[in-house]
Amino acid sequence: MLTIFMGLANVNVAHQYLNQQTTHNVITFGAVGNGRIDDSKAFQSAWKAACYGGSNIASTIIIPFGKTFLLSPILFEGPCTSRSIAVEILGTIIAPPKSAWRDKGVGQWLRFHGVNGLNVYGSGSGHIDGRGQSWWGNGENSGPTALSFSSCNNLQVSGLKHTNSQRNHISINNCKGATISKLTILAPQSSPNTDGIDISASTNLRIQHSIMATGDDCIAINGGTSNVRINDIACGPGHGISIGSLGKNGRHEEVEDIQVWNCTFRETQNGVRIKTWAGGSGFAKNISFSNINFIKSDNPVIIDQLYCPHTECSDKASAVKISDVKYIGLRGTSVSKKSSIEFRCSKAAPCSNIVLDDIDIKPALPNISNSAQCIHAHGIARACVHPVVNCLQN
Repeated sequence: MLTIFMGLANVNVAHQYLNQQTTHNVITFGAVGNGRIDDSKAFQSAWKAACYGGSNIASTIIIPFGKTFLLSPILFEGPCTSRSIAVEILGTIIAPPKSAWRDKGVGQWLRFHGVNGLNVYGSGSGHIDGRGQSWWGNGENSGPTALSFSSCNNLQVSGLKHTNSQRNHISINNCKGATISKLTILAPQSSPNTDGIDISASTNLRIQHSIMATGDDCIAINGGTSNVRINDIACGPGHGISIGSLGKNGRHEEVEDIQVWNCTFRETQNGVRIKTWAGGSGFAKNISFSNINFIKSDNPVIIDQLYCPHTECSDKASAVKISDVKYIGLRGTSVSKKSSIEFRCSKAAPCSNIVLDDIDIKPALPNISNSAQCIHAHGIARACVHPVVNCLQN
């Protein structure tokens, strides 16, 4: 009997050993948090302590409430030896103005790279402020991404407020497995290129229960991305949720298995959009938009296979193939002066298997046309009340 008890005791000790947790408050590493002194070195020291804690350690970095931390561009890099890494943001992190950046060509402000099992979270008080106003003045496209995750598998991001990014608020690149939820992302409608979440070359993502109001796409899905689930997003103002643009400069790009549902678009320039450049190759397929509500959106439903924001555009023969796209249960109002549903597809690679079902998007104002336009688009339309869709080719 004594042997049994001793065995159980050893198991309990081993279990406790394997579940050790350590916390690292950035203040103890020398951070001041007065919003004027650069705390980057203290954050880097806290990261090293947490990242290299040991295989049995679950490490948490604490960014405390009531403090404002000024950070220069910083890289939090893995791989880490700790069993897991969490970053709890309770205070405010701010960027220096553009004039104070030592390297104005840097592509990211806060970057996490190669960290698996990373959890970045707040409790409603956590705030990341890119102070991007100094980057927006001439509408340039050179600002950095505020918060970037690259090669971070099994990522979690939740409960944070993101404001005024220099360019994209959040970028996700080459990540496998991520859950992003309960975020508030805000920037003025006039701020250029301030996407909420920009995704590329990633798979198995879930984005949900968030508010996004920016000067560009609420969510943009780029090439190499698959198996993305987006739900319960309040978007607007902004440019909507976009797949693409794909195929720029003749690139081959692939996007598939994207589902978007239970989302609201309020006074957005676009609603649900797929955009590809002429001259590209690849595909965008197995995409669905369901239970979507539009409130005075300009272009609620749009496929543009000939996307070109420039004044001069070439009409090239090749195109990214768009197929198997479903629009189910879309309703609300549109302020479009052209059409609330527009499929502008390529003659070289027509859109195929487009399905519309249960559509009711009314004009928001009197004397506005409410129509559907289709060019080289094939599919079926059922129960389309407003507008009537009779332009799809079987």
